Amino acid sequence: MTVAHAELLQVASSLLSQSPANSNSLRGVKAGTRTIDEVSRLEALLRDVEDPSSMSPELLERAIKAGLWYHVNPFRGALIRSLEIPPGARILEVGCGAGALTRVLGEQGFKVVALEASEELAECARVRCNDLPNVEIVTGYVEQVVHDQRFDFIICIDPVLPESEFYDPGLQLFSLCRKVLKSTGSLVMSVGNPLHAPGGVHIEPSREHVRGRGASLEALKQSLSSAGFTHCENYMTFPNHAAPQLVVNPDEARRERVFWLSILKELYASSEVADGEMERWWRGIYFEGLERSLAPGWLLVAHAHHVHSVLWNGSPVKRYIPMNSDASPSESQNEKGIGIHAIPVPNQNLIELILNASKPIVNSVKDYKDSLVNADMRIDELALKESAARNKLQDAHDALVRAEDRHTTELYTERESRRVREAELGLVLKQYHAVGAMCHDMREEGRKLKEMLEELRRRYVASEEWGSALAKRISETEAELHEARASLPFRLMQRIKGFFNKTSPRDVALESARK
Repeated sequence: MTVAHAELLQVASSLLSQSPANSNSLRGVKAGTRTIDEVSRLEALLRDVEDPSSMSPELLERAIKAGLWYHVNPFRGALIRSLEIPPGARILEVGCGAGALTRVLGEQGFKVVALEASEELAECARVRCNDLPNVEIVTGYVEQVVHDQRFDFIICIDPVLPESEFYDPGLQLFSLCRKVLKSTGSLVMSVGNPLHAPGGVHIEPSREHVRGRGASLEALKQSLSSAGFTHCENYMTFPNHAAPQLVVNPDEARRERVFWLSILKELYASSEVADGEMERWWRGIYFEGLERSLAPGWLLVAHAHHVHSVLWNGSPVKRYIPMNSDASPSESQNEKGIGIHAIPVPNQNLIELILNASKPIVNSVKDYKDSLVNADMRIDELALKESAARNKLQDAHDALVRAEDRHTTELYTERESRRVREAELGLVLKQYHAVGAMCHDMREEGRKLKEMLEELRRRYVASEEWGSALAKRISETEAELHEARASLPFRLMQRIKGFFNKTSPRDVALESARK
Protein backbone atom coordinates (compact mmCIF):
# COMPACT_ATOMS: atom_id res chain seq x y z
CA MET A 1 0.00 0.00 0.00
CA THR A 2 1.18 3.49 -0.83
CA VAL A 3 -1.37 5.37 1.24
CA ALA A 4 -1.63 6.05 4.94
CA HIS A 5 -4.26 4.52 7.17
CA ALA A 6 -6.08 7.83 7.50
CA GLU A 7 -6.52 8.12 3.74
CA LEU A 8 -7.76 4.55 3.56
CA LEU A 9 -10.36 5.26 6.23
CA GLN A 10 -11.59 8.37 4.42
CA VAL A 11 -12.44 6.40 1.29
CA ALA A 12 -13.74 3.32 3.07
CA SER A 13 -17.29 4.24 2.16
CA SER A 14 -16.46 4.03 -1.54
CA LEU A 15 -15.29 0.42 -1.55
CA LEU A 16 -18.59 -1.42 -1.87
CA SER A 17 -18.01 -1.76 -5.60
CA GLN A 18 -14.71 -3.56 -4.97
CA SER A 19 -14.14 -7.18 -4.04
CA PRO A 20 -15.62 -7.74 -0.59
CA ALA A 21 -13.22 -8.41 2.21
CA ASN A 22 -15.74 -9.94 4.57
CA SER A 23 -19.25 -11.23 3.97
CA ASN A 24 -21.52 -10.33 6.86
CA SER A 25 -22.90 -13.87 7.27
CA LEU A 26 -26.54 -12.91 6.77
CA ARG A 27 -27.25 -15.35 4.00
CA GLY A 28 -29.61 -14.11 1.36
CA VAL A 29 -28.66 -10.45 1.64
CA LYS A 30 -26.52 -10.29 -1.48
CA ALA A 31 -27.72 -8.26 -4.40
CA GLY A 32 -30.67 -9.74 -6.22
CA THR A 33 -31.38 -12.59 -3.78
CA ARG A 34 -34.25 -10.96 -1.87
CA THR A 35 -36.78 -11.24 -4.66
CA ILE A 36 -40.55 -11.00 -4.60
CA ASP A 37 -40.68 -14.82 -4.59
CA GLU A 38 -38.60 -14.86 -1.40
CA VAL A 39 -40.97 -12.43 0.31
CA SER A 40 -43.98 -14.45 -0.83
CA ARG A 41 -42.48 -17.64 0.62
CA LEU A 42 -41.72 -15.78 3.87
CA GLU A 43 -45.30 -14.51 4.16
CA ALA A 44 -46.66 -17.99 3.50
CA LEU A 45 -44.35 -19.41 6.18
CA LEU A 46 -45.39 -16.79 8.76
CA ARG A 47 -49.06 -17.47 8.10
CA ASP A 48 -48.54 -21.21 8.38
CA VAL A 49 -46.71 -21.38 11.73
CA GLU A 50 -48.66 -21.41 14.97
CA ASP A 51 -46.06 -19.51 17.00
CA PRO A 52 -44.50 -16.44 15.27
CA SER A 53 -42.53 -15.34 18.37
CA SER A 54 -38.86 -14.41 18.19
CA MET A 55 -37.69 -17.76 19.59
CA SER A 56 -40.33 -20.01 18.05
CA PRO A 57 -38.64 -23.41 17.36
CA GLU A 58 -41.00 -24.17 14.50
CA LEU A 59 -40.44 -20.82 12.79
CA LEU A 60 -36.64 -20.90 13.23
CA GLU A 61 -36.25 -24.49 11.96
CA ARG A 62 -38.48 -24.01 8.94
CA ALA A 63 -36.92 -20.62 8.08
CA ILE A 64 -33.40 -22.10 8.20
CA LYS A 65 -34.40 -24.99 5.92
CA ALA A 66 -36.21 -22.61 3.52
CA GLY A 67 -33.26 -20.22 3.24
CA LEU A 68 -35.14 -17.39 5.01
CA TRP A 69 -32.74 -17.09 7.93
CA TYR A 70 -32.10 -13.38 7.37
CA HIS A 71 -35.71 -12.52 8.28
CA VAL A 72 -35.94 -14.48 11.56
CA ASN A 73 -32.39 -14.31 12.97
CA PRO A 74 -32.72 -14.18 16.81
CA PHE A 75 -29.42 -12.27 17.14
CA ARG A 76 -31.29 -9.17 15.94
CA GLY A 77 -32.42 -8.70 19.52
CA ALA A 78 -28.80 -8.26 20.64
CA LEU A 79 -28.91 -4.71 19.29
CA ILE A 80 -31.62 -3.85 21.80
CA ARG A 81 -30.45 -6.06 24.66
CA SER A 82 -27.06 -4.30 24.55
CA LEU A 83 -28.81 -1.05 25.55
CA GLU A 84 -30.98 -0.54 28.60
CA ILE A 85 -34.04 1.13 27.11
CA PRO A 86 -36.51 2.20 29.83
CA PRO A 87 -39.70 0.10 30.06
CA GLY A 88 -42.75 1.52 28.31
CA ALA A 89 -40.71 3.67 25.95
CA ARG A 90 -42.36 4.81 22.73
CA ILE A 91 -40.23 3.62 19.80
CA LEU A 92 -40.27 4.36 16.07
CA GLU A 93 -38.56 1.68 13.96
CA VAL A 94 -37.55 2.95 10.53
CA GLY A 95 -37.25 0.20 7.90
CA CYS A 96 -38.57 -2.74 9.92
CA GLY A 97 -38.37 -5.24 7.01
CA ALA A 98 -40.23 -8.44 7.84
CA GLY A 99 -40.47 -7.52 11.54
CA ALA A 100 -37.64 -9.55 13.10
CA LEU A 101 -36.54 -6.76 15.45
CA THR A 102 -40.10 -5.39 15.67
CA ARG A 103 -41.19 -8.68 17.19
CA VAL A 104 -38.45 -8.48 19.86
CA LEU A 105 -39.42 -4.90 20.74
CA GLY A 106 -43.09 -5.80 20.99
CA GLU A 107 -42.39 -8.80 23.22
CA GLN A 108 -40.47 -6.56 25.62
CA GLY A 109 -43.54 -4.35 26.06
CA PHE A 110 -42.42 -1.24 24.17
CA LYS A 111 -44.97 0.85 22.26
CA VAL A 112 -43.76 0.43 18.70
CA VAL A 113 -44.60 2.17 15.44
CA ALA A 114 -42.73 0.35 12.64
CA LEU A 115 -42.30 1.89 9.18
CA GLU A 116 -41.57 -0.09 6.04
CA ALA A 117 -41.63 1.28 2.50
CA SER A 118 -42.18 -2.13 0.88
CA GLU A 119 -45.83 -3.17 1.06
CA GLU A 120 -44.91 -6.88 0.80
CA LEU A 121 -42.40 -6.75 3.67
CA ALA A 122 -44.79 -4.61 5.74
CA GLU A 123 -47.45 -7.30 5.32
CA CYS A 124 -44.97 -9.92 6.55
CA ALA A 125 -44.28 -7.74 9.60
CA ARG A 126 -48.03 -7.42 10.27
CA VAL A 127 -48.44 -11.20 10.17
CA ARG A 128 -45.37 -11.63 12.43
CA CYS A 129 -46.67 -9.14 15.04
CA ASN A 130 -50.41 -9.77 14.67
CA ASP A 131 -50.80 -10.91 18.31
CA LEU A 132 -49.00 -7.86 19.77
CA PRO A 133 -51.46 -4.98 20.44
CA ASN A 134 -48.60 -2.57 21.30
CA VAL A 135 -47.12 -2.81 17.77
CA GLU A 136 -48.34 -0.84 14.75
CA ILE A 137 -46.98 -1.52 11.26
CA VAL A 138 -47.22 1.39 8.80
CA THR A 139 -46.31 1.41 5.13
CA GLY A 140 -44.40 4.48 4.00
CA TYR A 141 -41.48 6.76 4.79
CA VAL A 142 -40.82 8.99 7.79
CA GLU A 143 -41.74 12.24 6.03
CA GLN A 144 -44.98 10.70 4.68
CA VAL A 145 -46.31 8.93 7.75
CA VAL A 146 -45.09 10.62 10.94
CA HIS A 147 -46.25 14.21 11.34
CA ASP A 148 -47.34 15.25 14.83
CA GLN A 149 -46.03 12.23 16.78
CA ARG A 150 -43.01 12.26 19.09
CA PHE A 151 -40.97 9.25 20.20
CA ASP A 152 -38.52 8.39 22.97
CA PHE A 153 -36.33 6.33 20.64
CA ILE A 154 -35.91 5.83 16.91
CA ILE A 155 -34.32 2.57 15.80
CA CYS A 156 -32.93 2.24 12.30
CA ILE A 157 -31.17 -0.92 11.12
CA ASP A 158 -29.09 -0.58 7.95
CA PRO A 159 -30.39 2.86 6.83
CA VAL A 160 -30.53 3.78 3.17
CA LEU A 161 -27.61 6.08 2.33
CA PRO A 162 -27.93 7.29 -1.30
CA GLU A 163 -24.80 7.86 -3.35
CA SER A 164 -25.82 11.48 -3.80
CA GLU A 165 -25.13 11.95 -0.09
CA PHE A 166 -21.60 10.53 -0.24
CA TYR A 167 -20.01 13.49 1.53
CA ASP A 168 -22.88 14.00 3.98
CA PRO A 169 -24.57 10.57 4.23
CA GLY A 170 -28.01 10.23 5.71
CA LEU A 171 -28.38 13.92 6.57
CA GLN A 172 -31.95 14.12 5.29
CA LEU A 173 -33.01 10.98 7.17
CA PHE A 174 -31.28 12.08 10.38
CA SER A 175 -32.90 15.52 10.17
CA LEU A 176 -36.35 13.93 9.85
CA CYS A 177 -35.60 11.65 12.80
CA ARG A 178 -34.51 14.66 14.84
CA LYS A 179 -37.87 16.34 14.21
CA VAL A 180 -39.97 13.40 15.48
CA LEU A 181 -37.82 12.69 18.55
CA LYS A 182 -38.70 14.06 21.95
CA SER A 183 -36.29 16.60 23.40
CA THR A 184 -34.75 13.83 25.53
CA GLY A 185 -34.95 11.16 22.82
CA SER A 186 -32.20 9.13 21.15
CA LEU A 187 -31.54 7.68 17.72
CA VAL A 188 -30.29 4.07 17.76
CA MET A 189 -28.79 3.03 14.44
CA SER A 190 -26.94 -0.05 13.25
CA VAL A 191 -24.74 0.46 10.18
CA GLY A 192 -22.43 -1.84 8.28
CA ASN A 193 -18.86 -0.91 7.44
CA PRO A 194 -18.61 -0.61 3.63
CA LEU A 195 -15.22 -2.36 3.79
CA HIS A 196 -17.04 -5.50 4.97
CA ALA A 197 -20.16 -5.22 2.79
CA PRO A 198 -21.24 -8.38 0.94
CA GLY A 199 -21.76 -6.68 -2.42
CA GLY A 200 -21.81 -3.49 -4.39
CA VAL A 201 -25.52 -2.80 -4.09
CA HIS A 202 -28.53 -4.14 -2.24
CA ILE A 203 -31.85 -4.28 -4.11
CA GLU A 204 -34.97 -4.20 -1.98
CA PRO A 205 -37.71 -6.61 -3.06
CA SER A 206 -40.82 -5.37 -4.87
CA ARG A 207 -39.39 -1.94 -5.69
CA GLU A 208 -36.59 -0.55 -7.78
CA HIS A 209 -34.52 0.96 -5.00
CA VAL A 210 -30.78 0.52 -4.67
CA ARG A 211 -29.00 1.16 -1.42
CA GLY A 212 -26.08 3.53 -1.47
CA ARG A 213 -22.43 2.61 -1.12
CA GLY A 214 -22.35 3.21 2.62
CA ALA A 215 -20.23 5.66 4.60
CA SER A 216 -17.39 5.81 7.04
CA LEU A 217 -17.89 6.19 10.76
CA GLU A 218 -16.58 9.76 10.81
CA ALA A 219 -18.84 10.76 7.91
CA LEU A 220 -21.88 9.36 9.74
CA LYS A 221 -20.97 11.16 12.94
CA GLN A 222 -20.52 14.40 11.01
CA SER A 223 -23.96 13.97 9.40
CA LEU A 224 -25.53 13.30 12.79
CA SER A 225 -23.91 16.45 14.16
CA SER A 226 -25.19 18.47 11.18
CA ALA A 227 -28.69 17.11 11.80
CA GLY A 228 -28.66 18.41 15.40
CA PHE A 229 -27.45 15.36 17.35
CA THR A 230 -24.90 16.86 19.71
CA HIS A 231 -23.69 13.57 21.24
CA CYS A 232 -22.94 10.27 19.53
CA GLU A 233 -21.84 6.99 21.14
CA ASN A 234 -20.56 4.22 18.87
CA TYR A 235 -20.03 0.54 19.58
CA MET A 236 -18.50 -2.21 17.44
CA THR A 237 -20.55 -5.21 16.28
CA PHE A 238 -19.23 -8.62 15.20
CA PRO A 239 -19.52 -10.45 12.87
CA ASN A 240 -22.01 -8.03 11.28
CA HIS A 241 -24.17 -5.04 12.14
CA ALA A 242 -27.68 -6.49 11.64
CA ALA A 243 -27.44 -9.59 13.86
CA PRO A 244 -24.37 -9.22 16.09
CA GLN A 245 -23.07 -11.91 18.39
CA LEU A 246 -20.47 -9.63 19.93
CA VAL A 247 -20.96 -5.95 20.86
CA VAL A 248 -17.94 -3.99 22.13
CA ASN A 249 -17.69 -0.60 23.80
CA PRO A 250 -14.17 0.27 22.50
CA ASP A 251 -13.45 3.08 24.96
CA GLU A 252 -14.46 1.11 28.05
CA ALA A 253 -12.72 -2.02 26.76
CA ARG A 254 -9.43 -0.15 26.35
CA ARG A 255 -9.82 1.64 29.67
CA GLU A 256 -10.45 -1.60 31.58
CA ARG A 257 -7.99 -3.58 29.43
CA VAL A 258 -10.52 -6.16 28.34
CA PHE A 259 -8.85 -8.38 25.75
CA TRP A 260 -11.88 -9.27 23.67
CA LEU A 261 -9.82 -10.34 20.64
CA SER A 262 -9.62 -13.87 22.01
CA ILE A 263 -13.32 -14.32 21.24
CA LEU A 264 -12.75 -13.73 17.52
CA LYS A 265 -10.87 -17.00 17.15
CA GLU A 266 -13.91 -18.89 18.37
CA LEU A 267 -16.37 -16.64 16.54
CA TYR A 268 -14.66 -17.06 13.16
CA ALA A 269 -13.63 -20.68 13.64
CA SER A 270 -15.67 -21.82 10.62
CA SER A 271 -14.21 -19.31 8.20
CA GLU A 272 -11.78 -20.05 5.37
CA VAL A 273 -8.88 -18.35 7.13
CA ALA A 274 -6.18 -20.38 8.77
CA ASP A 275 -6.40 -21.15 12.47
CA GLY A 276 -5.71 -17.98 14.44
CA GLU A 277 -5.20 -15.84 11.34
CA MET A 278 -8.26 -13.69 12.03
CA GLU A 279 -7.19 -13.10 15.61
CA ARG A 280 -3.67 -12.11 14.53
CA TRP A 281 -5.05 -9.76 11.89
CA TRP A 282 -7.30 -8.05 14.44
CA ARG A 283 -4.43 -7.84 16.93
CA GLY A 284 -2.54 -5.68 14.45
CA ILE A 285 -5.62 -3.52 13.94
CA TYR A 286 -6.11 -3.24 17.70
CA PHE A 287 -2.53 -2.19 18.46
CA GLU A 288 -2.67 0.38 15.65
CA GLY A 289 -5.82 1.84 17.24
CA LEU A 290 -7.95 1.23 14.13
CA GLU A 291 -10.45 -1.26 15.53
CA ARG A 292 -13.24 1.31 15.76
CA SER A 293 -12.94 2.33 12.08
CA LEU A 294 -12.39 -1.19 10.70
CA ALA A 295 -15.09 -3.00 12.68
CA PRO A 296 -17.58 -4.99 10.54
CA GLY A 297 -20.39 -2.80 11.81
CA TRP A 298 -21.31 -0.07 14.26
CA LEU A 299 -24.11 0.46 16.72
CA LEU A 300 -24.59 4.23 16.99
CA VAL A 301 -26.59 5.95 19.74
CA ALA A 302 -27.10 9.66 19.00
CA HIS A 303 -28.60 12.19 21.39
CA ALA A 304 -29.98 15.64 20.61
CA HIS A 305 -29.69 16.86 24.19
CA HIS A 306 -26.77 17.68 26.46
CA VAL A 307 -27.85 15.56 29.43
CA HIS A 308 -28.85 12.01 28.66
CA SER A 309 -29.21 8.74 30.52
CA VAL A 310 -26.54 6.11 30.03
CA LEU A 311 -28.03 3.40 27.82
CA TRP A 312 -24.94 1.20 27.91
CA ASN A 313 -24.60 -0.40 31.32
CA GLY A 314 -22.66 -3.43 32.41
CA SER A 315 -19.51 -4.97 31.01
CA PRO A 316 -17.54 -3.29 28.20
CA VAL A 317 -17.95 -6.38 26.00
CA LYS A 318 -21.21 -8.26 25.58
CA ARG A 319 -21.44 -11.63 23.85
CA TYR A 320 -24.69 -13.37 22.98
CA ILE A 321 -24.81 -17.15 22.96
CA PRO A 322 -27.86 -19.41 22.32
CA MET A 323 -28.40 -21.72 25.31
CA ASN A 324 -31.04 -24.01 26.72
CA SER A 325 -33.76 -22.18 28.60
CA ASP A 326 -32.66 -23.65 31.95
CA ALA A 327 -28.90 -23.25 31.35
CA SER A 328 -26.58 -20.43 32.39
CA PRO A 329 -23.14 -19.35 31.22
CA SER A 330 -20.34 -21.51 32.57
CA GLU A 331 -17.38 -20.17 34.51
CA SER A 332 -15.11 -20.78 31.53
CA GLN A 333 -17.30 -18.56 29.41
CA ASN A 334 -17.31 -15.73 31.93
CA GLU A 335 -14.12 -13.74 31.47
CA LYS A 336 -13.00 -10.49 33.02
CA GLY A 337 -14.93 -7.60 31.50
CA ILE A 338 -16.81 -9.82 29.04
CA GLY A 339 -20.49 -10.32 29.78
CA ILE A 340 -22.08 -13.50 28.44
CA HIS A 341 -25.78 -13.07 27.69
CA ALA A 342 -27.84 -16.14 26.96
CA ILE A 343 -30.40 -16.34 24.17
CA PRO A 344 -32.88 -18.89 25.55
CA VAL A 345 -33.50 -21.76 23.10
CA PRO A 346 -35.89 -24.65 23.89
CA ASN A 347 -33.74 -27.58 22.69
CA GLN A 348 -30.16 -28.48 21.80
CA ASN A 349 -30.98 -29.40 18.22
CA LEU A 350 -32.26 -25.86 17.57
CA ILE A 351 -29.13 -24.42 19.18
CA GLU A 352 -26.93 -26.28 16.70
CA LEU A 353 -29.11 -25.09 13.79
CA ILE A 354 -28.83 -21.48 14.96
CA LEU A 355 -25.06 -21.68 15.44
CA ASN A 356 -24.54 -23.28 12.02
CA ALA A 357 -26.77 -20.71 10.30
CA SER A 358 -25.01 -17.84 12.09
CA LYS A 359 -21.44 -18.79 11.25
CA PRO A 360 -19.66 -15.86 9.61
CA ILE A 361 -18.08 -16.35 6.21
CA VAL A 362 -14.69 -14.68 6.03
CA ASN A 363 -12.43 -14.72 3.01
CA SER A 364 -8.72 -15.30 3.25
CA VAL A 365 -6.13 -12.65 3.97
CA LYS A 366 -5.16 -12.82 0.28
CA ASP A 367 -8.61 -11.49 -0.58
CA TYR A 368 -8.11 -8.77 2.00
CA LYS A 369 -4.86 -7.80 0.32
CA ASP A 370 -6.54 -7.81 -3.10
CA SER A 371 -9.24 -5.57 -1.67
CA LEU A 372 -6.59 -3.19 -0.36
CA VAL A 373 -4.92 -3.09 -3.79
CA ASN A 374 -8.29 -2.29 -5.35
CA ALA A 375 -8.78 0.27 -2.62
CA ASP A 376 -5.44 1.83 -3.55
CA MET A 377 -6.56 2.13 -7.17
CA ARG A 378 -9.85 3.56 -6.02
CA ILE A 379 -7.95 6.07 -3.88
CA ASP A 380 -5.97 7.19 -6.92
CA GLU A 381 -9.21 7.74 -8.81
CA LEU A 382 -10.63 9.65 -5.90
CA ALA A 383 -7.42 11.67 -5.68
CA LEU A 384 -7.87 12.77 -9.31
CA LYS A 385 -11.50 13.64 -8.65
CA GLU A 386 -10.46 15.44 -5.47
CA SER A 387 -7.83 17.39 -7.42
CA ALA A 388 -10.39 18.42 -10.03
CA ALA A 389 -12.85 19.34 -7.30
CA ARG A 390 -10.11 21.26 -5.49
CA ASN A 391 -9.32 23.18 -8.70
CA LYS A 392 -12.99 24.03 -9.14
CA LEU A 393 -13.15 25.03 -5.52
CA GLN A 394 -10.05 27.21 -5.97
CA ASP A 395 -11.60 28.86 -9.03
CA ALA A 396 -14.78 29.46 -7.12
CA HIS A 397 -12.73 30.82 -4.21
CA ASP A 398 -10.82 33.18 -6.53
CA ALA A 399 -14.07 34.37 -8.08
CA LEU A 400 -15.44 34.89 -4.61
CA VAL A 401 -12.33 36.84 -3.60
CA ARG A 402 -12.62 39.03 -6.70
CA ALA A 403 -16.29 39.61 -6.04
CA GLU A 404 -15.47 40.38 -2.42
CA ASP A 405 -12.76 42.85 -3.47
CA ARG A 406 -15.13 44.52 -5.89
CA HIS A 407 -17.79 44.67 -3.26
CA THR A 408 -15.26 46.08 -0.78
CA THR A 409 -14.21 48.78 -3.26
CA GLU A 410 -17.81 49.69 -3.98
CA LEU A 411 -18.55 49.73 -0.30
CA TYR A 412 -15.52 51.98 0.36
CA THR A 413 -16.59 54.34 -2.44
CA GLU A 414 -20.11 54.43 -1.10
CA ARG A 415 -18.82 55.12 2.39
CA GLU A 416 -16.61 57.97 1.11
CA SER A 417 -19.53 59.45 -0.83
CA ARG A 418 -21.69 59.15 2.23
CA ARG A 419 -19.00 60.79 4.35
CA VAL A 420 -18.76 63.74 1.89
CA ARG A 421 -22.53 64.07 1.79
CA GLU A 422 -22.66 63.98 5.57
CA ALA A 423 -19.93 66.69 5.75
CA GLU A 424 -21.81 68.86 3.26
CA LEU A 425 -25.00 68.31 5.15
CA GLY A 426 -23.21 69.24 8.40
CA LEU A 427 -21.95 72.45 6.83
CA VAL A 428 -25.42 73.30 5.54
CA LEU A 429 -26.83 72.62 8.98
CA LYS A 430 -24.22 74.91 10.56
CA GLN A 431 -25.05 77.66 8.05
CA TYR A 432 -28.71 77.12 8.70
CA HIS A 433 -28.18 77.46 12.43
CA ALA A 434 -26.00 80.61 11.87
CA VAL A 435 -28.69 82.19 9.66
CA GLY A 436 -31.25 81.27 12.26
CA ALA A 437 -29.19 82.98 14.95
CA MET A 438 -28.78 86.06 12.72
CA CYS A 439 -32.51 86.13 12.07
CA HIS A 440 -33.12 85.92 15.77
CA ASP A 441 -30.73 88.86 16.42
CA MET A 442 -32.35 90.85 13.62
CA ARG A 443 -35.74 90.14 15.08
CA GLU A 444 -34.47 91.41 18.45
CA GLU A 445 -33.00 94.55 16.87
CA GLY A 446 -36.18 95.12 14.87
CA ARG A 447 -38.19 94.79 18.06
CA LYS A 448 -35.91 97.35 19.76
CA LEU A 449 -36.14 99.72 16.73
CA LYS A 450 -39.86 99.35 16.77
CA GLU A 451 -39.92 100.27 20.45
CA MET A 452 -37.66 103.29 19.71
CA LEU A 453 -39.92 104.38 16.82
CA GLU A 454 -42.91 104.06 19.07
CA GLU A 455 -41.13 106.19 21.69
CA LEU A 456 -40.12 108.80 19.07
CA ARG A 457 -43.62 108.82 17.67
CA ARG A 458 -44.97 109.32 21.18
CA ARG A 459 -42.46 112.15 21.82
CA TYR A 460 -43.20 113.66 18.43
CA VAL A 461 -46.90 113.68 19.21
CA ALA A 462 -46.14 115.16 22.62
CA SER A 463 -43.87 117.84 21.05
CA GLU A 464 -46.54 118.60 18.48
CA GLU A 465 -49.03 119.14 21.25
CA TRP A 466 -46.53 121.24 23.26
CA GLY A 467 -45.67 123.38 20.14
CA SER A 468 -49.34 123.92 19.43
CA ALA A 469 -49.85 125.03 23.03
CA LEU A 470 -46.75 127.25 22.86
CA ALA A 471 -47.84 128.84 19.57
CA LYS A 472 -51.26 129.47 21.04
CA ARG A 473 -49.66 131.02 24.13
CA ILE A 474 -47.38 133.17 21.95
CA SER A 475 -50.35 134.34 19.93
CA GLU A 476 -52.20 135.13 23.07
CA THR A 477 -49.16 136.97 24.47
CA GLU A 478 -48.71 138.92 21.24
CA ALA A 479 -52.35 139.85 21.30
CA GLU A 480 -52.08 140.94 24.89
CA LEU A 481 -48.88 142.87 24.06
CA HIS A 482 -50.55 144.52 21.13
CA GLU A 483 -53.47 145.47 23.26
CA ALA A 484 -51.10 146.69 25.96
CA ARG A 485 -49.20 148.84 23.45
CA ALA A 486 -52.36 150.26 22.15
CA SER A 487 -53.54 151.22 25.59
CA LEU A 488 -53.21 154.86 26.95
CA PRO A 489 -51.07 153.92 29.95
CA PHE A 490 -48.54 152.30 27.72
CA ARG A 491 -48.25 155.26 25.39
CA LEU A 492 -47.93 157.56 28.35
CA MET A 493 -45.17 155.42 29.77
CA GLN A 494 -43.37 155.51 26.45
CA ARG A 495 -43.42 159.28 26.35
CA ILE A 496 -42.19 159.52 29.91
CA LYS A 497 -39.44 157.06 29.13
CA GLY A 498 -38.47 159.13 26.12
CA PHE A 499 -38.44 162.32 28.14
CA PHE A 500 -36.21 160.82 30.76
CA ASN A 501 -33.91 159.44 28.16
CA LYS A 502 -33.40 162.93 26.66
CA THR A 503 -32.74 164.74 30.03
CA SER A 504 -30.37 162.16 31.50
CA PRO A 505 -26.76 163.32 32.36
CA ARG A 506 -25.33 160.89 29.90
CA ASP A 507 -27.43 162.28 27.10
CA VAL A 508 -26.50 165.88 28.09
CA ALA A 509 -22.81 165.00 28.05
CA LEU A 510 -23.17 163.36 24.70
CA GLU A 511 -24.99 166.30 23.32
CA SER A 512 -22.29 168.72 24.59
CA ALA A 513 -19.63 166.59 23.09
CA ARG A 514 -21.25 166.67 19.75
CA LYS A 515 -21.50 170.39 19.80
